[in-house]
Amino acid sequence: MSARGTNSSLLVLSHADLIGLLPPAALLAPVESAACVSGEGIPYAPQRQHLEWNGNSFLTMPAVAQDLIGTKLVCVVPGNATRALPVTNGLMILIDGATGVPLALLNAAALTALRTGAVGALGVKHMTPAGTRSVGIVGCGVQGAWQAIFAATVRPVSEVFCVARSAASFERFSALVHGQVPKLRITLCRDAHELLERTELVIAATTSDTPVLPDEPRVLEGKHFIGIGSYRPTMQELPDAVYRLAGHIVIDADAARAEVGDVMGPLEKGIVDARDVFTIGALVSGQRTIDLTRTTAYKSVGMALYDLFVARALYTEALARKVGRQVTL
Repeated sequence: MSARGTNSSLLVLSHADLIGLLPPAALLAPVESAACVSGEGIPYAPQRQHLEWNGNSFLTMPAVAQDLIGTKLVCVVPGNATRALPVTNGLMILIDGATGVPLALLNAAALTALRTGAVGALGVKHMTPAGTRSVGIVGCGVQGAWQAIFAATVRPVSEVFCVARSAASFERFSALVHGQVPKLRITLCRDAHELLERTELVIAATTSDTPVLPDEPRVLEGKHFIGIGSYRPTMQELPDAVYRLAGHIVIDADAARAEVGDVMGPLEKGIVDARDVFTIGALVSGQRTIDLTRTTAYKSVGMALYDLFVARALYTEALARKVGRQVTL
């Protein structure tokens, strides 16, 4: 990437600038590349740092590639759901890898929504049958909506089933999904049992401490599960029965082994063996395979390299299309 900003000019990309800048399909290649790179050397991302206060989290996520450095600063405030505010807010800073000069400032809420949607879609692409035509979403926030949008990018999804906290959250969810994929049919389910009856693919997009699906093998067997919301050791979105049925946990980053209850819990209980917890990069590269006729389980916690690779793609497109606003530091 060519160095810019030697005159202290910084490109600012707002939420409106980023959403729609690239189609969802164009963001799959960057996250697949990030999933396959080694955790040693360059590119590199250390384990993210957490600061906790009053049930909220402040996360710092640095990463470096050969040509680019990035740090995402994010606040996760679950209570914002009752304030009609995004649960996730923050900034992403891009820096030229050769000169150390700041290049761009990106809205992290938009970046996180796009990156998380794309990383979730990795699981849909590599861990569900090619003919998957519906998706179930538990958690109708912004993240849940983008999971539905991206799922429709990699599979012939025509219908979305969902469980929402309220009628208002369902309406916001529907509006966001239809704004991107107008032809999707969206159906509100009365509860998780009905959701499981109507679809084979279920994505949990909540910050729940306890599983949001019933711990009943009979209703879970043979289905495909993706958890993208939980991010603390005390949180577990998917029930133990999912992991017993799957016999594996595919993770988006090695850090998940020590960061989130959806991985730590099944390991500590002996439900899965450590050898059966492996990264999605192993599936993308063909190093591992799984049986798609059986239950599958994928847990995403995020990784700074995903943010960096997606931010690079968005920044490059913004420069080419002259999107955003240049400011002088």
